[in-house]
Amino acid sequence: MTRPRQVSPGDVVFCTRRCTRRQFLLRPDPDTCQILEYCLAYCAAKYRIDLHEFVVMSNHYHLILSDPLGNRPDFFRDLNKLVSSAVNCRFGQFENLFEPGSYNAVRLLEASDLEDKCVYTLANPTEAGLVPSPRYWEGVMSWNMAYGEVKQVERPRVYFRDCMPATAALVLTRPPGFDPRLTDHEARERIRQRARAKAGDIATRIRDAGGGFMGMKRVLKQPRTSSPATRASRFGIRPNVAGRSKWARIEALQALKTFLTRYAQARLAWLAGDRTIEFPPGTYLMAHRFGVRVAPAFN
Repeated sequence: MTRPRQVSPGDVVFCTRRCTRRQFLLRPDPDTCQILEYCLAYCAAKYRIDLHEFVVMSNHYHLILSDPLGNRPDFFRDLNKLVSSAVNCRFGQFENLFEPGSYNAVRLLEASDLEDKCVYTLANPTEAGLVPSPRYWEGVMSWNMAYGEVKQVERPRVYFRDCMPATAALVLTRPPGFDPRLTDHEARERIRQRARAKAGDIATRIRDAGGGFMGMKRVLKQPRTSSPATRASRFGIRPNVAGRSKWARIEALQALKTFLTRYAQARLAWLAGDRTIEFPPGTYLMAHRFGVRVAPAFN
């Protein structure tokens, strides 16, 4: 059994999901991009998720979001299911699109940590050696969107029934905690400037090492069933929180440890027949599946 995940309303998280066997199953051709944008817009609106940054690569995606109502498990369940079904339907395939167990959500502790992950997300296509700047990536990405901008995405012609909305609104939301003295335009431009600088440093490092960039034409010619030649990292640490501040990380990890301890104690009592036991705040699956009582806050 996997460890329980703590899901609290208001969390800001950096989320990743990888395709099975790292294959290029999300190769960014126009039809696949439309499927991804429609599913992302539809699920975010359905579960009231605030999207702050996103990028979809050929074999994985990164999302940075706020979860005001604590709905992200349902959001990701529907998002991954719809994307998998629609992409498989389009290519006449079955089996898993996403690698089981590849989902990871890292809670971002402070505004500076959130900004760093936004920059990382936008620079990801350059980090992967695909394009020399984020602006050249033609896949699904938030680079060209402004805070508060609404992009209407038409329902794809494959898979989706007429009962689904004809269009879905994809909205980019200003991340919480950004310098309030900055306008939305200034805050957005600061993120872009930092991403340009980071991508520029990465491009210089790659070129100095004698390397180059694949470019979008070659990306789109890659077989969907191929995968990177590089070796995937395995059995490493999967972080639960991210933060520059040592003390913020310690506090967050101590709170997580307290949650896991209280959850284990409550679960044992519940299995023993005590249906009055309260589970710790952030308990999600047991509450939704079995209706267990959840405490409003830690004592």
